[in-house]
Amino acid sequence: MRYLFIALLSVVSTFAAAQGAPNPGADKPVNQADNYAEDLDIAKAVRNTNAASATCGPVKGHVVYVDSQGVRHELDYRRVGDTCPHS
Repeated sequence: MRYLFIALLSVVSTFAAAQGAPNPGADKPVNQADNYAEDLDIAKAVRNTNAASATCGPVKGHVVYVDSQGVRHELDYRRVGDTCPHS
């Protein structure tokens, strides 16, 4: 789980630095549930929200991103809590 979270953050942070504006017609985001078997087409990360956690365990995360076609997506996922030892 920890490696998957690190991989997801790597992908999101890599594309967060991408430049360019999404298409003007891409106002309404497409919401999708987390599916770790699916490859994500992320051209630009718009917003990443992580719930603060005082316990060790899975917590919810949410990312809004734009794909290579200019369509805005919202993705809900689970990540490891902040108090877990990440060794």
